[in-house]
Amino acid sequence: MRNVIDFIKRYSRKVNKYGVTVIVFVIVSFFIGDNTILDIVSYNRQISQLEKETESVSAEKERNLEKLNAIQSDNEGLEKFAREQYNMTLPDEELFLIVE
Repeated sequence: MRNVIDFIKRYSRKVNKYGVTVIVFVIVSFFIGDNTILDIVSYNRQISQLEKETESVSAEKERNLEKLNAIQSDNEGLEKFAREQYNMTLPDEELFLIVE
């Protein structure tokens, strides 16, 4: 303990107290507390991931709207949808499912 006190007494005159205060303030504000730099970087990553997810959901929505319009517009679209999704056939047809 004496060594620490001797060290402080020797070098206290050479150290700029205002500089130390500024350095401690910067460390506390940027690295300790509720809103640190690491939190900000993490939030920015989450925002970019959510933006990508929003774009993919919007694209899927557009595809689904196109399918819906095709189904509602004509009977051929409805028949194609029923055959592809629900494996429906006409009464005189046979259905062969190929499983990969």
